[in-house]
Amino acid sequence: MKKIILLISLMAIFLSGSEINPKDSLTDVLRNSDGKVVTDFSKNAFPIKGIHEKLGLDCKDCHKEKNEKDYSSAMNSSCLECHGSYKKLGEATGHLGHNDNIHANPHYEALDCDTCHKAHKPTVNMCLRCHTQDSMKKLEVK
Repeated sequence: MKKIILLISLMAIFLSGSEINPKDSLTDVLRNSDGKVVTDFSKNAFPIKGIHEKLGLDCKDCHKEKNEKDYSSAMNSSCLECHGSYKKLGEATGHLGHNDNIHANPHYEALDCDTCHKAHKPTVNMCLRCHTQDSMKKLEVK
């Protein structure tokens, strides 16, 4: 079964017309949100933005993986090292009120930080996918 999946993956890459260096292994081939093959994992390709940029943070301050190619956006533990527990975040944003306090979210006890907060792209107010009240629309995600 693994061989079939590998074969299908290779065919998909080949048929997509992407330029892939034959020296790259499948684990070295990553795609960005536009579907283009990424081989540059530097700060030039993934600039740090927002408050993290203003604080002068470096990639390794959040990404704990040793190799840049292994960096992941699934890093709640890194976020919470600086920002505190989810409960503490809920208390810090308590001024938003019960219905608008996204960090005291009734839907998820520990929603992944990168669901809304993006370090390399504009952030997204995911609440608006379902909620339409004006107060939710005014929430600013930083």
